[in-house]
Amino acid sequence: MHSYHIFYFPFKWEFPNKKDKLFSEQTKLSSIPTDKFSNWERTPEISKDTEANELYNEKNYFYEFVHPLLYDTNEEDSLVFHYERKETKTGDVRYIFNVRDKKEYNLKVDAINLNLYSTGVGVLSFYLENHTYEDKEDILTINQYGRRIFPPFIGDVENRYEIAEFIAIENLGGSKNYKEDFTKYTNKDAWKPASFIDDLISDLSSEINIIPVIDDRMFVNCWYPNDDLSLKYKDKDELPFNAYLGKDEFLYKYIYVDVSSITCKNDRMMSDILQEQTYKRWQKDGTLFGMSRYSFVTLTNHEFYGTILGPHMRTIYSRMIEMVLVTKASILKFSMEVTEVSKLSKKDPANKELVDRIASLYREYIHFINQFYFNEITIQDQGIELYNLMKKTLNISDYVKSLGEEIEELHRYVVLLEDRERNKRASALNLIATIFVPASLTAALFGMNWANVGNCFWTMIAFVVILGIIGSLLILCLTKKNK
Repeated sequence: MHSYHIFYFPFKWEFPNKKDKLFSEQTKLSSIPTDKFSNWERTPEISKDTEANELYNEKNYFYEFVHPLLYDTNEEDSLVFHYERKETKTGDVRYIFNVRDKKEYNLKVDAINLNLYSTGVGVLSFYLENHTYEDKEDILTINQYGRRIFPPFIGDVENRYEIAEFIAIENLGGSKNYKEDFTKYTNKDAWKPASFIDDLISDLSSEINIIPVIDDRMFVNCWYPNDDLSLKYKDKDELPFNAYLGKDEFLYKYIYVDVSSITCKNDRMMSDILQEQTYKRWQKDGTLFGMSRYSFVTLTNHEFYGTILGPHMRTIYSRMIEMVLVTKASILKFSMEVTEVSKLSKKDPANKELVDRIASLYREYIHFINQFYFNEITIQDQGIELYNLMKKTLNISDYVKSLGEEIEELHRYVVLLEDRERNKRASALNLIATIFVPASLTAALFGMNWANVGNCFWTMIAFVVILGIIGSLLILCLTKKNK
C-alpha cells in the first residue's frame, strides 16, 4: 500500500420540526427515525481476529471513562450511535474522482462509518486505501481534491481549480448513484454538501437536516511511507533538522494540503509554523507527524509504517481525531442554540418556555463538559502529547471557555428571572396578608365577649381597625400606581 487516507465530514444534525423545542429534545438520538432496510448496520459484530485485536488495543490505550464516547453500547441512552456501511465488508467499493488537467484517481474503500452523537452532531468518515499512486504529488492531489465537498468559490464551478470534476462512490447498493459533479451549484447553495454526502446520510434517515461544521473541506488524516523523504530528516541532529524544516516545501504542502503552490512565501515563517505544528518524537527514526486545522498527517518509512504506525493511525489516532472534531462540532452546536435563545430573550424576557429552554441548554452543557470534553484521554506519553497538539491547533480550550461564559450568562439570566418571579409571589402574599389581617382582627374583636368592656374601649378599637383597613387600601392603590 502506497498511502492510507481517512476523510472526516463533521456535521450538525437537526430535526426540521423541533428547532423551538428544548435542547435535550432537539438532540435526542433515539428520536431519529432510521430505515431498517438501509445498507447501514449499527454496531455490527466483529468477525475478524485483526479487528478484535485492534479493538482490544484501543480500549487499553484510552482511559475507561472515555469509552462511552468512543463505543456504542447499543442502548437508547448511548452517547454515540455507530453505523457501518455493509457493502465495504464484502464488495469492492471504490472512491473515484477526476482532477482537471491531471487524471482520474481510484481508491479502494476500506470502510465507511457514520457516528451520531447525543450533542446533535455527527461524523461521516471514509477509510481509503491507495495501492496505485506512489508519487508524492499524487498524495497531495488525493488529499486536496478527494476532500472537497462543495465549491469554495462560485467561480470554481466552471474553473475547477479547487474541486474535482466529479467525486463518485461506486459499487454501493441502493438506487442512488452517490456521485457529485458540482455542475448544479449556484450562488444560492452556500454550505450545501455534495450529493453523495447527503445520499449516504439520508439512506439511514431522511428526517434530519445536515449542516457542515468545517467548510467546503473534509478533515484529512493521511499517512504516507516514503523511504527517500524519510531519509532527509532521519538521524539528523537538531541544527540540521531545523535547517531541513526551513526549506522543505513538501512537508509544508503535506501538512497544509497544498498542491501546486505553497501558501507560505516566507522562509522564516514557514520554518516557525513547521516547528510549532510538527510532532518530532520519532524524528530520528524517520517519522514525523503534522497537524493543521483541517489535517493530521504522517510522513514515515515503510518499516515503521507496516509494523506499528499503520494500525495506530487507522484506529487509535483516528479515534483521537474524531473526539477533537466532535468536541469542536458540539461547541458550535451549543453556540448556535445560545444565539437562538438570546434572540428569544429579547422578544419576550419573561416567557416560561424560554426559561425552560435555557435550563435545558445548561443541563446539556454540563453533560457535554463531563462526558465529551477531556483534558487527558490516555496515560501514554505520545497520546497525551498528540491530543494536546490537536486541541491546541483547533483552539478547543479557548472555545470551551468562551462557550462556558456564554451559557453561564444565560444561566444567571434564568436565576434573575426566577428571583424576580419569586419576589413577585412574595409581594402578592404580603399584600394579601396586609388586606386580610385587619379583617381577621375585626372578626376576632366581634367574636370577643364585650360584656365587661367599656364603651370607650370598644370605640377606640373600632377606630384603629377602620384606620388599618383604610391604610391598607391606600398602600394597595399606591403600589399599583407605581407599577
